[in-house]
Amino acid sequence: MEAVLRKVEKLKQNFRHSGGGSKFFNTAWRGEGTALQHELNSNDKSRQKNAVKRIIAGMTMGRDVSHLFMDVVKLGQTTNLELKKLVYLYVLSNAKLQPGKALMAVNTFLQDTTNPSPVVRALAVRTMMCVRVDSVTEYTLEPLRRAVNDLDPYVRKNAVIGIGKLFHNSRQLYEDQGFSTELLKLLTDKAAVVVSNAAAVVMEVNSNGGTPIVLERHHIMHLLDQIPGTTEWGQLNILELVSCTRPGDDRFAEDVVSRVMLQTNHTNQSVVMGAIKVIINYLPHCGQSTVNEVGVRINSALVTLSRGDPEAQYVVCKNIHALLVIFPNLLINNLDSFYVRFSDPPYVKLEKLRLLLKLVSNSSANGILKELEEYSTEVDPFFVEEVVKGIAELALKIDSVAQSCVALLLRIVKNRPELLPQVVTSCKNITRKYPKLLVLGTLISECGADGVVEEEAKVSLIWMLGEFCEFVENGMDIIRKYIEELMLHEPPVQLSILSAVIKMFLRDPQGMEPTLNTVLDALTTQSSDPDIRDRAYAYWRLLSKGIGVAKMKEIVHGHHAAVAVESTFSDAMTMGDLLKSINTAAAVFARPAQSFLPPYGFVTEDGSDEEEEDEEAEPQSSEPQVGNTEAAQPSLFDFGPPAASQLPAGPNNAAAGAAATSHRDPLEDLLGGGLPAAPPKPVVQQASTLDDLFS
Repeated sequence: MEAVLRKVEKLKQNFRHSGGGSKFFNTAWRGEGTALQHELNSNDKSRQKNAVKRIIAGMTMGRDVSHLFMDVVKLGQTTNLELKKLVYLYVLSNAKLQPGKALMAVNTFLQDTTNPSPVVRALAVRTMMCVRVDSVTEYTLEPLRRAVNDLDPYVRKNAVIGIGKLFHNSRQLYEDQGFSTELLKLLTDKAAVVVSNAAAVVMEVNSNGGTPIVLERHHIMHLLDQIPGTTEWGQLNILELVSCTRPGDDRFAEDVVSRVMLQTNHTNQSVVMGAIKVIINYLPHCGQSTVNEVGVRINSALVTLSRGDPEAQYVVCKNIHALLVIFPNLLINNLDSFYVRFSDPPYVKLEKLRLLLKLVSNSSANGILKELEEYSTEVDPFFVEEVVKGIAELALKIDSVAQSCVALLLRIVKNRPELLPQVVTSCKNITRKYPKLLVLGTLISECGADGVVEEEAKVSLIWMLGEFCEFVENGMDIIRKYIEELMLHEPPVQLSILSAVIKMFLRDPQGMEPTLNTVLDALTTQSSDPDIRDRAYAYWRLLSKGIGVAKMKEIVHGHHAAVAVESTFSDAMTMGDLLKSINTAAAVFARPAQSFLPPYGFVTEDGSDEEEEDEEAEPQSSEPQVGNTEAAQPSLFDFGPPAASQLPAGPNNAAAGAAATSHRDPLEDLLGGGLPAAPPKPVVQQASTLDDLFS
């Protein structure tokens, strides 16, 4: 105990003697620069260190200390390691501002690369490669090549990182000097720390347009041999590189899988996911017995990961979504591991809910439905809305529980009336797939669905009325009520009313003729929305072509899009993107990495990239698509036809044209055979200056 107290007291004395780091951040005084210059040129090492520390502190606070560059660089010849590190830090920070003077520090770097101490040699190589000045880069090539063959692994490790810096700063110089061969040699180094860093650099080179470094079998086996001797970051680098290789035959694939399988028991979640990524890439080349064995191990690993911290659970669930696209039967018997717990954060609850709906099958549908019924009593309104969407998705996915899902939705509305708009919206797709369930009539008669005020709910209700109005007792009265207040509704609701009236007219031309006339007249003359006017004119022209009601019905009702059962985040990604996204941010963002990462290259002071990329659209990938490519990321519970707000807009008709044709009866040509007067040409709006600036 006394020894500990003496050590603590000594530390306190040293701290009091140093005065703490805050003393270097004092306010500058007149003549401070001259005083610092005198201290730098003194023979006292302590005064020199304090002077450099004060200079770095002033540089941190934004002061101009570049006039002391030469005085600081001269101290780089010192044998004091702490002072040398401070000098190198100063040179790194000012080299970009004074590239001409930075060249004068090269001699110090070159001398230090031959220093007997491996720490100094590594420090010199690392600092030289971090100086982003073109005139300095050419002097780094020979020291870098010597460091690659250095006897000390610490120096070789810094040399590997230096090669990565060279590729980042000057790709052409990297190619011309043949450093790819040096990288390939470092992959077979005896030191695990060198191999792991070499794997990281090879990944960067191969994924950013450099000459691909192809790994042979002995390279892969050597990488796997070094996994136990490196850190978690190193293991992750090695596994990531191995996952990008392709097996030559089944025996080699099974050998790699069996050796990587040990990492699925690692304590680090990222290492486990990296091992799973390797296994998934090699598993298609393995035998059925290996596939069955590996499937059990992967299931156990994922279940274990799903019980970690909330943040880790969220990332694991996102990765499981990608895995399920590749292996749909994964975790099919482990649904209980993803049941929502009351202590889960909201973001974890949502991901678990989506996973349950992805994993549900005919045998587990009833159990999942009971779970969803429990979730519907949650306090969080946003989560309960997602539960309602999930119940509708379950009904669409499993036919045997569709009736039970509808009954549950009706019970939810009775217990929680505030969820009526969401239930109405969710029932739209159920009505499309199961029209015989007669959900619409129950919603209106027992739940008061005709009184919803939310825009999306009204659009869904009117769509259902347009399709099944005859099966609802007072369906026509509800439609007329909406028509009376037509111009008071939102534009998507007006479009939905127009579509519904057209459908009803085709089923009863004589009875609905006055109603359709009123709607078309109002929308073509009073609406200021170009999409609505164009839609109304389109129907008007179609009806006025004299094609007859039967042909019109064939056009409007001839094609019924199938109800989409599932729509996942991976629909915007190719299978290759999906495999690469596992254990990366792309799986969390649900987008390909190139869609959110900046272009690779040297970033200048103003934040721009020297390797400017063309802003043209990327060509379509030739890889097989996992799902439908969408311009915007679809929701997990987004089914059926597009909402009214997503319908394609026609050309913008001038308001004057609508006014000029307001005296005509839009239906008289349908019965009389004439053609309507053509509306004026669309008005082409000139692009503003801001549009040109921001494209």
